[in-house]
Amino acid sequence: MSEALHLPAVRRIARILDGMREPTAPLRTMLSADAPEPPLVPPAIDISLVDAAAITERVASGRLRRVRPRVYLPASDEGDVGYVEELMAEVRGVFERASGPFWFSHATAALLHGAWLYDVPQLVHLTHEFHPHVARAGEPMVRRHHTALRVRDRTSVRGIPATSIERTLVDCIRTLLPASALVVCDSLFRLGADPWTVSRLMTESKGKRGVIQARRILELCDPRSGSPGESAARMAAVDDGLPRPECQIEVATSEGKFFVDFGWEDVRVAVEFDGAVKYSGGAFDDPDQVRRLEAARQRALEAVGWIVVRVRWEELADPLALGLRIRLAYEDARYRRRAAGARSGALVLA
Repeated sequence: MSEALHLPAVRRIARILDGMREPTAPLRTMLSADAPEPPLVPPAIDISLVDAAAITERVASGRLRRVRPRVYLPASDEGDVGYVEELMAEVRGVFERASGPFWFSHATAALLHGAWLYDVPQLVHLTHEFHPHVARAGEPMVRRHHTALRVRDRTSVRGIPATSIERTLVDCIRTLLPASALVVCDSLFRLGADPWTVSRLMTESKGKRGVIQARRILELCDPRSGSPGESAARMAAVDDGLPRPECQIEVATSEGKFFVDFGWEDVRVAVEFDGAVKYSGGAFDDPDQVRRLEAARQRALEAVGWIVVRVRWEELADPLALGLRIRLAYEDARYRRRAAGARSGALVLA
């Protein structure tokens, strides 16, 4: 009997995670670094004893926010409500008014578990054990799913019912757009998703919609990814025909050892993702100093023969152009290595 098609990818992910957990592993801190607390679902205000006219006045003045009939939240202290805050408010509204067993699922569960999200529609997903009544006009942000959800695939996050981290991962890599799926996959494995439980769920999903994509996402997954931008940039590179890159490659230079975000060691091409937060000051130090250190790091990498491609957030909006830019750097590096090999008479396989 042939093994499941996803098993080689799962074994590779398990090996990466085992390596990250080694007590002396330099990447051990990545399992907890850059992992902010999952967003809080705001508590609803108890209005059982509040006069109806007072509620109306507070809503009109902006001090209260109505998210469902008889479900009110405090108004945001920062004025405009952001993407995550809007979703968490909707989660609270659905939680307070829904009936029957249900679990928040898909990208909503990923967010509740603390995963990164990238380019994901602002929707709240629920999974029911029965065929739910769907009222899109009254709930434009809600998407309801029906499936027989096993007990092992259910959990609770701070009192909010949700699918387990592994079930959430499989649901997301089957249904999200590829770059979005890879971001969630990288993130949830870093947050503790068990590769072998994911493998079992993939086997049980055989024949379902999105399983072919899910296998591809597992092939590309790397829990060592340092940010959602890095994950999305990797997808752009692979979509342009490049082989799967390695994340966090250690490079020895005259200035010390550096880990590059991802790249190809055989041709010495590194891709460094410049997230805006890196240059925002505060906990990330003076922006000018950060830029000086980044420039010195790049010079050190280039001095030992690496080509460094720097990627900015705004470039992710055009993945075709980004993938082409990375591929041209990769091909340039291969040409240089072949030319150098020809001059020296050495055999260069890259």
